[in-house]
Amino acid sequence: MLYQVRVDDEETSIVIESFDDLGQAIDCYVLQILALNQPFVDIQIVQMIGDDDECVPITSHSFT
Repeated sequence: MLYQVRVDDEETSIVIESFDDLGQAIDCYVLQILALNQPFVDIQIVQMIGDDDECVPITSHSFT
């Protein structure tokens, strides 16, 4: 399975990194949360399904 950590600032969604291991994706997700200092941003982990960039959200955190 492939997991991605993404940051969304209401205008664009940026893939920070992709992982085959959920544990590594969680580590990256937590580090992104701890390092973030700007408002109105969502950080999320998604599981990729299919070949056309379809995904299922696993968790997200919103900074408002």
